[in-house]
Amino acid sequence: MKILSMSGFVPEEICDTVRFSGYTGERNITHFCGYANDFISQVMLDDSIDGAIFPRSCDSTRIIPSYLKGSSKFQYQLKVPARSDDYAIEYFAMQLKQLRVAIEEYYHEELGDISNRIEMVNCRNEIIGSYYEKLDRISYKDYIDAIHEELSVALHESKHDELNRIEVTNPTYKHRVYLIGSFLANTDIIRKIEGCGLKIVGDNLPESGRIQNSIVESFDEDVYAAISRKVLSRRLSPTQNNFSKIISFDVNEMCKLHAEGVIFVSQKYCEPYDYLYSVYKKKLDELHIPVLHLSLSNSEDLSKAKLMIEAFADTL
Repeated sequence: MKILSMSGFVPEEICDTVRFSGYTGERNITHFCGYANDFISQVMLDDSIDGAIFPRSCDSTRIIPSYLKGSSKFQYQLKVPARSDDYAIEYFAMQLKQLRVAIEEYYHEELGDISNRIEMVNCRNEIIGSYYEKLDRISYKDYIDAIHEELSVALHESKHDELNRIEVTNPTYKHRVYLIGSFLANTDIIRKIEGCGLKIVGDNLPESGRIQNSIVESFDEDVYAAISRKVLSRRLSPTQNNFSKIISFDVNEMCKLHAEGVIFVSQKYCEPYDYLYSVYKKKLDELHIPVLHLSLSNSEDLSKAKLMIEAFADTL
């Protein structure tokens, strides 16, 4: 099986998936969230993908099933609670159990031991966390590329080779910046940021900053409840609608890291991030921290980003 997953709400502890990280092929939809659009297109048109798992967490993800309805490929939508209390954890744990049953019934094979997969995910996340703590001493481009490479292969096939190749280089830079956004598919944006003398010292990306506290710490409870607790208690996604908590955490980290500016990356027509940006902008203006908003039309968009990054670097 080769199942394409979308969002950190899809836990790798249940079964092997590959993470959607950008699509350059034909696009079927317009006037729709570019990231979700590209995910749908890859599931429908990439013959190497035979299934898809995605959350029901925003308007764009809610309508994905209607586009995949005619596909014969496996598809499953996880209903993600916006809360993180015990009732929400119990509910999401039930969703994960049902996901496992659906996969086993569709593919006619039994999935492996979940406890073992939890240990593998923990190991991978701990390595990412160790590098996150020294972002000011490594190339962020090398770091994020290594993570994307790691997430593009099945968990049991990964030996963390790419992550272990990241070198501490103490790069020179002019200004420290903080990065905000959804999964950053196009790392050429990072290349341009670093090329302008800006150093990314922290982020809240799903594949980086939000992974830091994504570790299942206890096996004392049911494994599905443990995974559910991990997913729902880590750093929040804007789709969970707790903007004040997200901004409070991020701003505290920005101040701790002495960030001189913020780069906010979102996908065109992505309501949760657009709403979050407006609240962020107000808070950052109060703190006199300049912010650049890059709104991308699809997962691989560069368009005006290079010129905007250059201009932002000049203002700093």
